[in-house]
Parts: sequence; structure tokens; C-alpha cells
Amino acid sequence: MGTADREAHEIHGKVVYFGPTGAGKSANLQFIQRKLKREHRGELKKQTARDGSSTYDMLPVSLGAVRGYKTSIQIMTVPGAASASAIRRELMKDVDGIVFVADLRPERHDATLAAAAELRQLLTAQGRKLEDVPLVLQYNRRDQVDENAVERLHRKLSLPGACFEAVAAEGTGVLQTLTTLSKLVLAELRTAVDEVSRTPAKAVRVIEEVDPLEPPTGTGALTARVSAKRPAAAPEKGFAIESAGPVEGGGSEIVIPIRLVDEASGRRVEIAVRVAIDSL
Repeated sequence: MGTADREAHEIHGKVVYFGPTGAGKSANLQFIQRKLKREHRGELKKQTARDGSSTYDMLPVSLGAVRGYKTSIQIMTVPGAASASAIRRELMKDVDGIVFVADLRPERHDATLAAAAELRQLLTAQGRKLEDVPLVLQYNRRDQVDENAVERLHRKLSLPGACFEAVAAEGTGVLQTLTTLSKLVLAELRTAVDEVSRTPAKAVRVIEEVDPLEPPTGTGALTARVSAKRPAAAPEKGFAIESAGPVEGGGSEIVIPIRLVDEASGRRVEIAVRVAIDSL
């Protein structure tokens, strides 16, 4: 579902490392940050949730050019604490790929199973299925369990996707996990770029509406309506246009997130429309 910026010729994806507390999500990102070349990764940062109750990791990674678009992904970890359910829900919005980090230690199996159940619920709340999202399963802390531990937990989890055994603190299985997921996400982003590239540039008309009697509220001070303007000769494939979130910005420019829905295949592509506002 990557976010495409046609004007800047950029596309951005989001990958989330999901799993229970102590499974090794942060250890994965720390090793990735050390091993990736400087030109391919940004700074690993510890972000604080809005309510200040929990933190999560964020690492930007450049994937190079895809169909002429500069492509990058933000890799994030979700905090595993029970009190952090709201931030997990927020981080999972519009995710493009998931690494589920399972904790192989027997005493952490229940927590791992609960995390897997929550993952399904969060995607269901978005109207998505886990089977439709690129996913790689990582069985971490392999060095602390017996030889049958992976098989036992795998039967209980019943998650789709490729699987890797790992010792994240030492880097074992970490890059293999990321490489496999990156290939899956890149395939999805290529499709997203193709969809955006086939959409006529003048197929969207943005109308800015302001009610002078009602003071603006929230981050986006303006409300906007997006409507389809069909060309005289209808294209072979039509696109329906939906809102993809609140309007942001104000002053001389607003940003309107919209979702293009291919009426033939049902595939969805999200883009951001920037609207310059002339002062009267």
C-alpha cells in the first residue's frame, strides 16, 4: 500500500516488526543498522508515543529506484507492553510488510500466541487479512531452546509466510529475514508505482472548501472534497477515489491523502495530493 508522491517521484513503504515484549525486535533493528551501508540507512531512533507511556524504534532504509521512483521504507518495532495497545494500532495502519518475531522460550509461548492473535485483530480492523500482507516469521532466541522448539511453536502459531530461525542479538537470521521481506514489499511497491503511473495526471480535481462561519480545528485547518473528473474518452480501467485520512497542513498548502481503487481488480493505491492555496 506504499504512499506515492508523483510530483517528487518518490514512494514510501512501512515495515513493522511485531511480537511480544523481549522477543528481540529491537535487537533486529540494531543489527540491521550496523550492517547496512551508510548510503542505504538512516539513523536508528527511539521514538516516544504521543502519550509518553512507551517507546518504539524507527529506522529509515533506502531501497534505490523502483520504476524511476526513489523508494524507501521505514522499519519500526511495536512496543509489546499491554499498556501500549493504542500505539500498536497506530503503527500498524497501512503497513506494507510485517516481520513477526516469535519468542522460542517456552515460558514466552503464551505471550507470543497472544501477540499473533492481536496482529490478526489489528489487520481485521483495517479491513485486511494477514494472508494478504507480506509477512516473514522469525523464530528468535534459537540458542536458548531445544531442537524441537521451532516445530512446537510453529504448529501453535499457524502463521503464513517464510520462516527463519534466529539469534537476533548475534545477527543470526536477521539479514535473511529482512532481505526476504524486502523482496516481497518491493514487488508490492512496484505494482503501486505502476498503478499510479497509469492514472492520468488530470484525472483528479481538488476543490478546496472553507466555511468562514466555522473556525478551523485540528491539525488540518481546512476541509476538502476530492472528486473524479473523467476525461472525454474513458480509459480502459476506471478508478474510484476515496479519502485515506484527514487533511493536513494549512496556510499556503494543504495535503490531502486519497486512495485510488482500481474498479477492475479492487487493488488500492494511496497517494498524497498537495494543493497550493493562493491568497486573495
